[in-house]
Amino acid sequence: MKALSLFLLLITHAEASLDIEQWYTPEGAKVLFTKTKGLPMVDIALNFDAASSRDGQQYGLANLTNSLIGTATRYRSEEQIINQFESLGSEFSTTSLKDMSIISMRSLSREDILRQSLSILTEVVSKVDYQQHYLTREKKQALRSIEASKQSPASIASKAFDELVFVDHPYAHNKIGSEESLNKITLKDVKNHYHQYYVAKNLTIALVGDMSRVKAQQIARQISHGLNVGKKAIDNPVVAPLQQANNQHIEFPSKQTHLLVGQTGINRNHADYYALYLGNHILGGSGLNSILSGQVREKRGLAYSVSSYFTKMKSKGYFLIKLQTKNKQANQAKNIVLATFRNFIKKPIDEQLLQDGKDNIIGGFTLETASNANILTYLSIIGFYDLPLSFLNDFITKIEKIDSKTVQKAFSRLIDMDKLIVLSVGAMK
Repeated sequence: MKALSLFLLLITHAEASLDIEQWYTPEGAKVLFTKTKGLPMVDIALNFDAASSRDGQQYGLANLTNSLIGTATRYRSEEQIINQFESLGSEFSTTSLKDMSIISMRSLSREDILRQSLSILTEVVSKVDYQQHYLTREKKQALRSIEASKQSPASIASKAFDELVFVDHPYAHNKIGSEESLNKITLKDVKNHYHQYYVAKNLTIALVGDMSRVKAQQIARQISHGLNVGKKAIDNPVVAPLQQANNQHIEFPSKQTHLLVGQTGINRNHADYYALYLGNHILGGSGLNSILSGQVREKRGLAYSVSSYFTKMKSKGYFLIKLQTKNKQANQAKNIVLATFRNFIKKPIDEQLLQDGKDNIIGGFTLETASNANILTYLSIIGFYDLPLSFLNDFITKIEKIDSKTVQKAFSRLIDMDKLIVLSVGAMK
């Protein structure tokens, strides 16, 4: 078994090794680039520190600002932008999270197509023409989403958990906002948000594709040069640890209860990152093979699935265990989850479980770095969260060195069983 593990480690580490280059444009944008071969494509992600944690009290502002990029420029209408990207076979998209707002493009690396695609992308990002009728349309879509989420116990649970774990932190509110906040946002607010945060010094560019370093530099400079230099956003405050336990039930007329158990988590630079990653994989992050799945699903049939994970954001995310179960089984499922979690923290992991967890992570890691899209995501994470360029290349080696006591101590340091959030949404009364 040890020989097989060593073989997997050596093979996977060799295949997963990536050559990542980093530099800054003259305007101050950070750039991360990896050259790939075999696929005549170029993938670009523009990651701005301009997401919902920058909303202030105008909840939903960042999401609206980002969603309107690509609707119109000073020179093209929304229809023209869509048609011209499609005619080139290029893909364009925007998305906004709690930490970062992202603008992405995929294009063929053929010189004439890439040149035209880049020209449109640069225009779309730097020559935005915010128009009232598009803002009205996006607001209506957001309001419909908010209304629909009221009928979803999963959405209700997720929103309530965020509010409980983040309290008054900028991460606490729903990224799409509320009815009240959206109705107050004006076109001027959107323009001000764009001009403050969509600037070169607040941008991390990730580039992956079949091109040279020189070409990557030209692309990054073209994008960066079109933007105002601006200033890098000031870091948000660190998420504070919970001061007490919080047990809350939200009554909802559903056939199943959604159960969420968790508390304040970590960021990607946390000292125990690798031990917590491995431990979580074994506890509830590996699907049907996890400890939680064995106790909750396999032994007792209380849920179809149960999972655990860390959200690793800039100012600390959260740790969460979640499942769905029949309403009448909700209390039993909660007790089993808490008992399993408590036992996991108190006792070192069985050596075979530990090795199986390592082998599972090692075996799957190559797949995670096999596609341009996944590499692009990792470059964005490494750049945005200021991780070392060796993060991916070192990952397997660091996982392999962790022993069971290290995992136990890491979870013991982070998790306070007396200060957990235990949230349920369903028809339990």
